[in-house]
Amino acid sequence: MTTSTRDACVWCGSRLPIGRRDWQKFCSKKCRQASWRFGVVPAVATREATRPMIFAYADPPYPGKAHYYPEKTEVDHASLIDRLTTDYPDGWALSTSAAALRDVLSLCPRAVRVCAWFRGPRYTKSYKTLSSWEPLIIHRGRPLATDRVQLELDGLIYQGKYRAFPGYMIGSKPPQFAEWMFAQLGAAHGDRLDDLFPGSGAVSVAWARFSDPRDAAGSRDSSDRRDTSPALVEGTAA
Repeated sequence: MTTSTRDACVWCGSRLPIGRRDWQKFCSKKCRQASWRFGVVPAVATREATRPMIFAYADPPYPGKAHYYPEKTEVDHASLIDRLTTDYPDGWALSTSAAALRDVLSLCPRAVRVCAWFRGPRYTKSYKTLSSWEPLIIHRGRPLATDRVQLELDGLIYQGKYRAFPGYMIGSKPPQFAEWMFAQLGAAHGDRLDDLFPGSGAVSVAWARFSDPRDAAGSRDSSDRRDTSPALVEGTAA
């Protein structure tokens, strides 16, 4: 048995136990299993990835919802979209709510696409029908391959959250969403993704596992998935 030079659990950040083995990454079985369930299929190299691209993802407090977060400050979406378009010409993705979509779209370039995450309803008392989906606005990105039948879809059906992620907070996106969002941008190995509103940091972890398998502690390969296409995944988060 050798002492590891790694001091902290790669999942929760707690100190590893004394006398750990040199290959030990997790402080407990619970953390190891939670990390494995946060599985992200690593990107595959494509002929279209002729140069690295720089993308951005913005998941700010949705308009009118800032009171759910400690800062309690509304985001200036006009300035945010202007920054995205100026600083990230390769492409960007922006999450917002169905209720705010009309106003947010009016601030976007004409060429954006609106994709839909069908996350299921959050049941509550309401005088109107409940919203069960969230828009994802996409600007540019890498064109997808045309030499085969296209499997990527602009709609994701996934009902569930990933509460086991350390630092989980309202609005955290599950790994299935992150993978789907990466596919909408046409992301590949060697690209960079700036997460402008990291929150819990879940999207950044998903990107590390997607873009570089060497960082993918607990990542899965495509054979571990019932459906190897990340564009349409059904199920409930563990």
